[in-house]
Amino acid sequence: MRIGGVGESSTYEAAERTNLPLSPFMTRLFAQELPIMDSTTRRYVTDTLKNWDGPTIETVDDLPKDIRDLMDLY
Repeated sequence: MRIGGVGESSTYEAAERTNLPLSPFMTRLFAQELPIMDSTTRRYVTDTLKNWDGPTIETVDDLPKDIRDLMDLY
């Protein structure tokens, strides 16, 4: 594990202390993307993730399809 920097093997304390179903790497990616979304989309994505009852989301492919579609992640 590497503290700071970029990449999947890097870690940040803030990314480790969330209550979302995202891996630390995916948490950092969403922290960059959420601020540039409009408020309606941002709220929908946040609510969808808070209500997620599946396994931890480790990759973009693990995201619910509706979130991938909203964010144009293919």
